[in-house]
Amino acid sequence: MQKIQFPFPVLVVLSLIIVLAISSWISLGTIAPLQQATPTSMPAATIPPTEDSWVIVDLPEDATQLEYGKEVYRLVCKACHGDKGQGLTGDWRAQWEPEDQNCWQSKCHALNHPPDGFYMPQVPAVVGQPIRDFGTALNLYYYNHNYMPWHDRGSMTEKESWSVTAYILKINGIDPGFELNAESAAQILLSDMSQSVPPTPTAVADPGSTHNFQNENTGRVSLFWTIAIIVTVALILIGVLLLNRRLSQ
Repeated sequence: MQKIQFPFPVLVVLSLIIVLAISSWISLGTIAPLQQATPTSMPAATIPPTEDSWVIVDLPEDATQLEYGKEVYRLVCKACHGDKGQGLTGDWRAQWEPEDQNCWQSKCHALNHPPDGFYMPQVPAVVGQPIRDFGTALNLYYYNHNYMPWHDRGSMTEKESWSVTAYILKINGIDPGFELNAESAAQILLSDMSQSVPPTPTAVADPGSTHNFQNENTGRVSLFWTIAIIVTVALILIGVLLLNRRLSQ
């Protein structure tokens, strides 16, 4: 029975197809950039109101909305967005214990993160320009209620979301009124914020942790290309050997 031999050009083409196919598969695991919310596309409350809360606010029943919001901010937002709304800056993290300064380790907001760390997007400030971009306080509320906190999105109750939105307005120099709600929030234009608001600090995306999800993904892609090159070279050598054998016959 005659053996089927593949000519050299066919082997080269097959090797390129294999490389491109694996490359397409690997690229599915790359990190998609965090989508920034835009005021014009801010959705209405798409997540059903949460009835039971994991946020334990120990305040008297007659606490004002701002008092309640300040406590919610401390419990939910402060770790990432800073004690003054400055964002996850190096100066803010430097105030923590050294073992807690790496916000990309697995124990930080550990819900389902891999044991060797995870990717977390840049944490912006909640004072200054990032807030202006929402357009109105109502848009800001929708975003807080539907997408915050980042590690457990949509887990705050309506009361918590309204109160923490009021508090964020307050630290931006805006009076939210006695009780911020949908009607009053729609009338608050964030572009008219007081000029006394401090400039937006620069938050960090990664302080140089030795191993996080993004680095892991980069390493995986590098490993793929190493394997792909080895496979391609091996196929070319096999093709050369087969071609030489055919010519020598």
